[in-house]
Amino acid sequence: MHSRHNSLDTVNTVLVEDTEILECSGQCAKLPELEDVPWSLGEVESALRKGEELSAGTPSQEILAKLSALVSRALVRIAREAQRLSLRYAKCTKYEVQSSIKVVLSWTLSVNCITAALGALSLYNMSTGDKFSSGKSARCGLIFSVGKFFKWMVDSRVALRVHEHAAIYLTACMESLFREVFARVLRSALVEKDNGVPKFTAESLEQAINNDSEIWGLLQPYQHLICAKNASGES
Repeated sequence: MHSRHNSLDTVNTVLVEDTEILECSGQCAKLPELEDVPWSLGEVESALRKGEELSAGTPSQEILAKLSALVSRALVRIAREAQRLSLRYAKCTKYEVQSSIKVVLSWTLSVNCITAALGALSLYNMSTGDKFSSGKSARCGLIFSVGKFFKWMVDSRVALRVHEHAAIYLTACMESLFREVFARVLRSALVEKDNGVPKFTAESLEQAINNDSEIWGLLQPYQHLICAKNASGES
């Protein structure tokens, strides 16, 4: 249980009844907050628009920044698990990233993210004719920059060697995760609507996430992961 190479160190399903008391007592370590993320707010907005999540309205830059900060915690969790799985051969490939996605995300989220990653990699492998005229992101059909994610993985020391397919997998996963989280917020009854157009606020975003058992624990700032529970402790 206390081995540094055990996945139980990463995934903990113990429900915390009072997170404020636990935080004050210093018993629960927090995830590091990323100063630089491998995407921009403009790319986030474009990715959401690509998936037609913004067809009903465009959120403000404040909401996009809040969403970016929340999803960056999922990136840290996946990267840490990929780092642990890459220790044996000191190399991170698509298989380590795929396994990390399955470990960290819920079953539904992991299936959607891996499907998006497989689609992006398939497009990349089939676009051999224009590989010198187009960037990797364009060849994968992605909005997020594969090059930025590759550089971030190298700078973060996910592994001594990072394969380009691992960067493509992680890029497609995070882009899909952004759309999945925002789509769930849109479907939430807590988002107010003005003449049918959703009115996004930071409070409605947080409340919608708190009521979703599949993404609440994932986007918490604590290192332990609370699976299949929402903020009220309900499954």
